[in-house]
Amino acid sequence: MKQVIFSGTSEGRRLCEQLSRAGQEAVVCVATEYGRQVMPQLPGIRVHTGRMDAAQMTEFLRDAQIVVDATHPYAVQVSQNIRQACKQAGCRYLRLLRPKTQVEGAVHVSDAQAAAAYLAHTQGTALLTVGSKELHWFTAVPEYAKRLWVRALPAEASIRICKQLGFPEAHLIFMQGPFSEEMNCALIHMSGAKWLVTKDTGDAGGLPEKLAAARQCGCQVILIDRPQEDGLTPEQVQRILLPEKPMRFPLFVDLTGRKCLVVGCGKIGAHRAEILLRYGAEVMVVAPEGEAPVGSVHHRRMFEPDDLDGVFLVTAATNCRQINHEIYLLCVQRDIFVSTADKREECTFFFPAVRTGANLSVGLVSDGSDHKKTARVARAIEQLLKEELHGPSDPGGKP
Repeated sequence: MKQVIFSGTSEGRRLCEQLSRAGQEAVVCVATEYGRQVMPQLPGIRVHTGRMDAAQMTEFLRDAQIVVDATHPYAVQVSQNIRQACKQAGCRYLRLLRPKTQVEGAVHVSDAQAAAAYLAHTQGTALLTVGSKELHWFTAVPEYAKRLWVRALPAEASIRICKQLGFPEAHLIFMQGPFSEEMNCALIHMSGAKWLVTKDTGDAGGLPEKLAAARQCGCQVILIDRPQEDGLTPEQVQRILLPEKPMRFPLFVDLTGRKCLVVGCGKIGAHRAEILLRYGAEVMVVAPEGEAPVGSVHHRRMFEPDDLDGVFLVTAATNCRQINHEIYLLCVQRDIFVSTADKREECTFFFPAVRTGANLSVGLVSDGSDHKKTARVARAIEQLLKEELHGPSDPGGKP
């Protein structure tokens, strides 16, 4: 599947990071060189820089199967172009929406032009945090060069627009967020702002910190509301692009008399060797350090490939990533079950949390995302097995 993400937002960057961690490939499109600079280098993610109109987008998306529009909530024309290009190119379009923020006590306006019209009938200094593209509307505010301060990104285009519109350099603040509440307070105090003009950029855009600072400083907020549109939450987009893998199948086998190898005898290796012994396996431990459990054969040396001869399954639990990886590759070549303790992607079986009792054996594994949850559930299962064997305990702890 060829995936294309039109980004420029923190949600778009996070989505790229999640795809990269999952081993997927994607092309991420950013409009400016500044957008490319703030996009981290990620395995499998290729960055395309430059603005495209609808026709150029259509040609660019010819081989794409799925497109995620993660552009800014106020980039209405860009989203329209992406949607039209997807329709022409025959690929699936997903609009990723930034969650809206509930704002009480603000002056709500529909767009930047309306915000400027409202400011024109007020008194006092205003701090504009609306970006540079719509600053031209605010030149209609009487004495705008004296009344208005501008905070914008430190990009060449932003600097050029501000100067061309006649905003004095002393009233220009070029900074890259995110901004804390304290930083917003400092800028309000520095500018002497009685009004803060902003957009509903949501949590990711730092709106809560702006609102909190305005309340603390007694600054009235003029909020440019979001354009109405339909789309998906970041979580919904993730479920489409990163569907959950099937759960691991609990295969129970008879280990009686089977040769099992544990490489490494730290806490994990010794514990796994002890469990394998409990299930009747012939356990060989290879490790220059540690104390193998009674009943196992401990070879105090480094791993050698011949150690795999005649082995049914292997646990690689050394403290060396390179050795564990070598063991994994050799086991795959020989069709030997292997569990690598430090990398779940290098496991052909997963060593479970084991609980036994009342002639029952329970093995518990997770997807590897929450080891504490696995341990917590395992303890609960252990208690259930004790109750099955002895009966439930009374409040005093006696069966």
